[in-house]
Amino acid sequence: MKRLLAVVAVLALATFGAGPAVAAPNIYHVISSSNGSAYVAVPDGCELTEVFLSSSVAMYAAQPGPVNKQGLTSVFVRVTDTCVPVAAAAGGGGDVLFEAQAMNMAKMVADPRLRKASVSTAMEGTDADGNPVTVELDATWTGTGELEHTTLSDATHFPEGNVVAVDNNLRRAAVAEVSVKVAGRSVSGTDPEATLELVKANCVEVARRGVEEFFPCFGFPG
Repeated sequence: MKRLLAVVAVLALATFGAGPAVAAPNIYHVISSSNGSAYVAVPDGCELTEVFLSSSVAMYAAQPGPVNKQGLTSVFVRVTDTCVPVAAAAGGGGDVLFEAQAMNMAKMVADPRLRKASVSTAMEGTDADGNPVTVELDATWTGTGELEHTTLSDATHFPEGNVVAVDNNLRRAAVAEVSVKVAGRSVSGTDPEATLELVKANCVEVARRGVEEFFPCFGFPG
């Protein structure tokens, strides 16, 4: 990793050289970031309950700087009346019976080779009218496909400076089992086309001397 960072830093400095025209580089690491996503649709008579789920765990660090480990889990639940005629629904017939969304900092637990992952948490959120709700979530992912490996690298020159980014990505197709309870409703279902992903990356910013707020690694070129 140290050797790779040295190469990245040299590439970032290459356009300007190492003279007084440039400031010291900012180096950011995604030490690891694992993410699982799933979509479940469960019909029950005229009602269709959909669950959209994303959960992650990641470690980040600047150089120099401390390591920051955090999780993020979000869920969106929607119940619709599929028996409402399309024309009536389009005219405000009210085919959406219930919606709720919630997010918290729960960490997904993931195998480093993406063979399995899980998350279990109770989340405070709101329904479509802004009323508070509690969403109880249990989800597991089981890897089914081959482990896919890709690498990406990008070097970009801005008038304010240079940025070099390198990504090392793993991905595996998975089957997800999702269970949700919210507002007296409960649903459990399977997503046979879920995914698990793991990203390791770093980004180097080198601003021209005197340039302030040059943060292309975060989408703000200056």
